[in-house]
Amino acid sequence: MMIMSNNDWQDRMFELDDMVRLVKLEAQNFYDKNNKSAGTRARKGLSELAKFCANERKLIQDKKNNPDPQV
Repeated sequence: MMIMSNNDWQDRMFELDDMVRLVKLEAQNFYDKNNKSAGTRARKGLSELAKFCANERKLIQDKKNNPDPQV
């Protein structure tokens, strides 16, 4: 069983927010400026985002199935 503090999940949500912002920036550069390298970075960022989301989903599922003991 993994014990997480409030800061752990908040830090992960800030990390998620940062990842989304970077993907949006690269996508904007790709679409608006036709920067093909930015398209590559956007695709890579989306792949990393998918992995991050899958891991976060697992953490949430584990916490739901194994709640912290009440003291």
